[in-house]
Amino acid sequence: MIKTNYHMHSTYSDGKAEPEAYVKTAIERGFSSIGFSEHGPTKFIKHWELKAEKVDEYIGEIRRLKNLYSDKIEIYCGMELDYFPGIEENAFSKHDIDYVIGSIHYFPGQDGEIYGVDCKFEEFKKTIFDYFEGDIKAMVHEYYYRIIQMIDKFNPEMIGHFDLIKINNNGQQFFKESENWYKDEIMKVLEVMAKKGTMFDVNTGGITRGFLSDPYPSPWILKNGARLKIPVVLNSDAHTPENIEGNFESVREIMKLSGYKSKMILREGKWEEVPLK
Repeated sequence: MIKTNYHMHSTYSDGKAEPEAYVKTAIERGFSSIGFSEHGPTKFIKHWELKAEKVDEYIGEIRRLKNLYSDKIEIYCGMELDYFPGIEENAFSKHDIDYVIGSIHYFPGQDGEIYGVDCKFEEFKKTIFDYFEGDIKAMVHEYYYRIIQMIDKFNPEMIGHFDLIKINNNGQQFFKESENWYKDEIMKVLEVMAKKGTMFDVNTGGITRGFLSDPYPSPWILKNGARLKIPVVLNSDAHTPENIEGNFESVREIMKLSGYKSKMILREGKWEEVPLK
């Protein structure tokens, strides 16, 4: 399998190492290309985001590394950007970067408080019971509806950790993925992605960090994605260089069993389909 990874976080956002450490590890492990995807700044102050005043420095550093290691590996500069209603019109296009991963990590409250999706269990419960008044179906609907809004408005290259909302649903204590209402919410998004050509970020981060046993998206979602010919990018959401290819082999097998025979990679700046061997 051609090794690539375009979902990685360095110390410019919430990663644990400088970008060059990821580059050196990728070269050692035989990667053909990598991309950084720091959490882009928003109007909300959050500790995990790239600071607005550091954006130019971040882009400059990745470009420097791209030139420095051009004979050994292709390096790309991306961002993982959060969507929420009312976001500025050019939010996904105002930076000079190679690609965007569109994600939803939280719901901003009217009071400026952040109600988490990607968060600790108690914070997740707070989102359900305080923001959605205990209605998990309303939370699930709003999460996936916002992904549709994000695609319609900005059409990012890929959707980050598509079903992140399951991160605190171990044992399916809040909702069952087998229920028709949940499947209906998923299929609405998949149809939009198929129409727009939006890619899945097949993300191994939840497994690597011990939260989940399956990737994002769940295998049954991947099966429907394969049927609808939604392209896939295999990423690890690495926050340390050591996890640059976390669980790639096992998740590759899940992708193949789901019906995928290829994945997308960046080569000379363009997305290209290659066999999933």
